Amino acid sequence: MATVRLSDVQFDEDVYLSYLQEDRTDRNAYIASGVAVTSNELQSRANGEGGLTSIPYWKDLDASDENNSSDDPTQKATPDKIGTGKMAARKIFVNNGWQAANLVSSLVGNEDPMRQIASRTSAYWDQRFAARIQSITLGLFNENDAGSGDMIFDASTEDGANAAADNKWTFDGFVDARATMGESADKLALLAVHPDTLTQMIKQEKIDFVTDSQTGVRIPFYNDYRVVEDKKLPVIAGTTSGFRYVSVLYRQGMIGYGEGTPRRPVAVEFDEAAGNGAGIETLWERKEWLMHPEGYKFTDASVADLSPTIAEFETAANWSREFERENVGIAFFVHN
Repeated sequence: MATVRLSDVQFDEDVYLSYLQEDRTDRNAYIASGVAVTSNELQSRANGEGGLTSIPYWKDLDASDENNSSDDPTQKATPDKIGTGKMAARKIFVNNGWQAANLVSSLVGNEDPMRQIASRTSAYWDQRFAARIQSITLGLFNENDAGSGDMIFDASTEDGANAAADNKWTFDGFVDARATMGESADKLALLAVHPDTLTQMIKQEKIDFVTDSQTGVRIPFYNDYRVVEDKKLPVIAGTTSGFRYVSVLYRQGMIGYGEGTPRRPVAVEFDEAAGNGAGIETLWERKEWLMHPEGYKFTDASVADLSPTIAEFETAANWSREFERENVGIAFFVHN
């Protein structure tokens, strides 16, 4: 357990300057870009009972054949039927707490560590939400990489330090990755890349920046795909040298989510005897999330506790694709 103590707070007794908040460099663009969207179905289930929930869906009509009409009264047509299936999603129960000694506030004047902590928890949970999106994405990649590989275009070499131009990020490779979705490729609209990859793209002068009229933020686009820069995307060490990068193409709304309501979402705990009577204050926040990629079943094959960990979301055995390839809105481009 970590407590903010006087030794953690830097201040000059004679000249005290206002504290400057060091913002984290992690940025959650997955919701802003539309990769993850609120699902009414998941929202209702997030507040339901149990940790694992089934999501039924209608399968499409079989369009592989039809009947040839006849005037023979003895020939009887057999009608087709529509099938159903079930996806499965696992709830995520998470929390964190932050603690500070009351004496710290008394000695640093107007600067209150607990007030500063409270002002940053929203950003903290944004980053943890993004980490779950990233782990789900990696889990889907690992599952497909271990299986058919039909969602992956791999142009990379294991000798990354000596990679040729065709092994790196190229427009042709991007098109080939997009093509893994077949005739549904036009549904892809978002592109997540590692900062090293974005640097390659900028050097190739292939990135257009559009300024958001409301926020003033400059948003990168690549061939009309909105680009999300994410340093947590997989970087795989080459078996000989260098690295292989995994870039991801998404359909908008590929990952749906709902947010449940814990019994006590926020709580403040006071330990008046701690600090030899000076007191310790602890802020607790709790989240209940239900996230799920469309077209997949979370198999629960390797989950040790009530909620899947980041590593368990990344485990290939915990995912099973239920939809046909062209109906799953994600594709992977592996390159140096």
